[in-house]
Amino acid sequence: MADKKLGLVGTYKYAAGKSRSLVFKSYVLISSMIGIFIVFLIVLAGITWTANPTGTGPFREQIILGAILLVVIIPLFAPVFVVSRRQQKNRSTAQTDCFMALVGYGYIVSFFIGLGILDPNNHKLYWPLEGVGRWVDSLPGSYGVVLIILSICMIAMVEKKTRKSS
Repeated sequence: MADKKLGLVGTYKYAAGKSRSLVFKSYVLISSMIGIFIVFLIVLAGITWTANPTGTGPFREQIILGAILLVVIIPLFAPVFVVSRRQQKNRSTAQTDCFMALVGYGYIVSFFIGLGILDPNNHKLYWPLEGVGRWVDSLPGSYGVVLIILSICMIAMVEKKTRKSS
């Protein structure tokens, strides 16, 4: 069992290779792409902060952005780590893998909707769901934070419920 703990990349490969759920395998792919993008943003924030450590100018919040993005990565990767650990203990089923992937997808969707709510700018929307976009844009900013926190709580709740069944 000790040789299966190969860090983040090894965990992703192991979980995707052992899972029998196609939904979970797709979540592994999507979450890894989003995770790479977030790491890229963190590196850019670090470079900007290194160039301007005193906090003056338009990029003074970049270090806070990096810390927030690190907190965002944990719930993004949590379903993969949970499934990988269960697979190592031979307690994983295709159904529980699928549930963890679905709650992970729910987190991704709620995170982006929450960011849309938190963004104070008005958006010009030219797409079929324009009414929904305007409604999301009109919500108070605290609703975005609540939505993200609820989705993180949903990950924990589904993990706990599927733990008892596996």
